Amino acid sequence: MSRTRSLRLAAVALTAAAALTLAGCGDGTGTKTSGKADTSGADRTADDQGQQSTDDSRTSQTTDSDGKPADGSGKDAAAPSGKDAVKADKNGKVPCAPGAVKVEAKAVSSPVNHLLLVATNTSKGPCHAYGFPFLRFDADQATAISVEESRPQAVVTLAPGKSAYAGVLTSSADGSGGTVRKARKLSVSFQGPGGEQGAGGRLEVAAPRGTVAVDDSAKVTYWQDDSATALKW
Repeated sequence: MSRTRSLRLAAVALTAAAALTLAGCGDGTGTKTSGKADTSGADRTADDQGQQSTDDSRTSQTTDSDGKPADGSGKDAAAPSGKDAVKADKNGKVPCAPGAVKVEAKAVSSPVNHLLLVATNTSKGPCHAYGFPFLRFDADQATAISVEESRPQAVVTLAPGKSAYAGVLTSSADGSGGTVRKARKLSVSFQGPGGEQGAGGRLEVAAPRGTVAVDDSAKVTYWQDDSATALKW
């Protein structure tokens, strides 16, 4: 073999080797140029981080650092608490109380020297009007006397929107009740199932027609389920 032919064969061999090397290598950056780089793992990591950031943002909008609602209540706004909390009796009956009942004082034409208390259930569930209302006029310390003859056979139960009634004798017709005075407001509280005073606190009620004449003989009936019965005494 001549030297010239040997050099040619060597050159061909080198060229072929170079071509094979280029076919098996990338672009010099370490990434294959024949296909798209697999970035799914990085994309998933970024998505997970973004979702976590979104979740953290939602949490910060609805809770404070103690995990309570952002409005600061931390509990159902309707739930009674403290000294004015209203407790059901052993049978689960809930007494009527401020917050669930609206009370009005209405003038009546007959009998004379009377007015009518109307308690209407404004809640979404039934309540029970136990006994008689504890009634005071203005800043009186003593409550009006209850009319025991008016005690009903059963406790008056108020469905939502229904009313109970109590008649009030404001002053005696013969003047035996002492000095007559003008009262501008009435303070009304309800009984609990055991007869305890002030279930749920007190309600301030405006006197009908601005003022009402009262004396020391003032009396109030038990709660009744109709106004006619409440005004019998």
